[in-house]
Amino acid sequence: MDINVNGVSVSVPQKRIVNTASIYVNEGEFVGLIGPNGSGKSTLLKAIYRTMKKDTGTIMLGGDEIDSLSLKESALREAVVTQHNYYNFDFKVDEVVAMGRTPHKSSMEMDNAEDRQIVKESLEKVDMWEFRDRVFSSLSGGEQQRIILARALCQRTPCLILDEPTNHLDIKYQLEVLDIVKDSGCTCLCALHDMNIAAQYCDRLYVLKDGGIIVSGTPEEVITEENIEEIYGVKSTVEVNKITGLINVVYHPRHVRSRSKANENID
Repeated sequence: MDINVNGVSVSVPQKRIVNTASIYVNEGEFVGLIGPNGSGKSTLLKAIYRTMKKDTGTIMLGGDEIDSLSLKESALREAVVTQHNYYNFDFKVDEVVAMGRTPHKSSMEMDNAEDRQIVKESLEKVDMWEFRDRVFSSLSGGEQQRIILARALCQRTPCLILDEPTNHLDIKYQLEVLDIVKDSGCTCLCALHDMNIAAQYCDRLYVLKDGGIIVSGTPEEVITEENIEEIYGVKSTVEVNKITGLINVVYHPRHVRSRSKANENID
């Protein structure tokens, strides 16, 4: 199932956050949304998963405008992994993950053996099955993020929307989480802040700055020294790693002298 965002604008009182943004994600493609803090990434994603209303434009899921779908119908098409997840009650981990089965159930329908098996498989995928009886609020931020991914996987949708899903995760789990997402076969739209991870996992990238899409293309086309300086105001060196063949970005902090210059003062 594809995702087609065309000319979408989103506002909060007295301010437009996203301005006529257009994004297309082919079926089964992993597309990254990058840009500086405050550029509108999360706001655009919220419009796509229907927690914010758009002012203009269209958002299509599998050829249907999202406004024509019921909330249950759109929840059967797209699952969401957000940055912040809070619950007012002390839900256990397996109860949080089982919430992903809600769109598949009728009102008051209880979970059955198939649902419980899907919950188990989803927790195992994120290496959290042993935590199933823990209270969600007792987990670390990284552990909670893996549970939210398990909930999205449990929803069994063709599309995944992810808003910086690697926040709070150490390097091992950053890679494992994105491996799981990449291997899911879902159509994925993912906001990321790490250029090297974006280069490694994304088929294509869109750059959002000041609410508008300013450049798009493959990682090789988008992640350049010129674009990084324009987008983030930071100088960098962009190279292709000789071992992995992947793009590698090294940033140049302004307050750090190069090693060669520092070594000139060592006698």
